[in-house]
Amino acid sequence: MKSLRKVNLELVIWLTALIVLAVSNPSEHHLTFCPLSNLGFRYCPGCGLGRSISYLFRGDFYASFHMHPLGIFALGIIGHRIIQIINKQYIHKPTLN
Repeated sequence: MKSLRKVNLELVIWLTALIVLAVSNPSEHHLTFCPLSNLGFRYCPGCGLGRSISYLFRGDFYASFHMHPLGIFALGIIGHRIIQIINKQYIHKPTLN
């Protein structure tokens, strides 16, 4: 139980999300949690971002950019955050004097 407390929940969520996007098929119909899409709005600034990242994992940069132009930027930000968490929590642990 003590080791479970050391696991960073944010890290688990980001890694799980990226793994799901890496193995999912972006061209299939998907479940959406987007409140704007579920309310029937035709445009949402964030819709397509997950599929864009999924296409990036497949190496299809044209389809990725077509789904959402900021997909590659979002993947970079998420990757940077994952590296920050790993460095802070597991590599450069603060020591108590």
